Amino acid sequence: MAGLSIESQYWKEYFWKLKNLRQEIVKEYGLIKLNELKGSDIFSHRGPFFNSLITPTDLANIYENIIELICDPLTNLFVVVQSKKEFLKHQSYKNPKSIIKIFNERVWFEYLSMYEHFLIEKANRCECAQTALIYSDVTSSQEKYIRRATKKFSIRFSHHSKYPGTGIVEDVIFRDSMSSYFIQFADILAFSMNRIMMTTKKEDVITVKPEIVNKLKKKIHLKSNIPDTMEKGTPNISSE
Repeated sequence: MAGLSIESQYWKEYFWKLKNLRQEIVKEYGLIKLNELKGSDIFSHRGPFFNSLITPTDLANIYENIIELICDPLTNLFVVVQSKKEFLKHQSYKNPKSIIKIFNERVWFEYLSMYEHFLIEKANRCECAQTALIYSDVTSSQEKYIRRATKKFSIRFSHHSKYPGTGIVEDVIFRDSMSSYFIQFADILAFSMNRIMMTTKKEDVITVKPEIVNKLKKKIHLKSNIPDTMEKGTPNISSE
């Protein structure tokens, strides 16, 4: 699971950076249209890139430009990597449906707790409240887990805390990824981390280069339950 955090005063500036990059891709490579940028389409030459003159080298360049923008100074990046295999080792006595439910809830709680901690630290550093809205892709199977997790962080409000407005707002905003450039870039970040920490696929025509891994390593706030981060030919990203 991955996401980008952007301060509200920079939303418009960053949006136009995303929009301009998309327009450059369409213009430079002669695409008819580009409705949605997805990591799977870039890596396996599918979607808007299929039946075009774009080569694997072109896709690698497009991907590098996207990563450059994902790692923009305006963003903070958060990633949780949870292995179901590792999780199931300690859950064998439970009903399979319950295990999946617990796993999904755990992933969302881990992700949001990392972000909540980031907001608290930032509030103390900046000496003012830091409040965050969560924008998420519309996924009906996950919505209940997202809502439950956010509720845990916003169930009470204390005027006695040093910065009472700090933290995640319970009212999650769900958007179709096709209509949100921000969510599309979060998807590409998640896809990239999957390829870095898990494995490459036979249908992939490009790979994540070591220099991209190092760029992400410097930028990402990461939690992982994998004992030894898998290299798969690239440098490890260490957890915080």
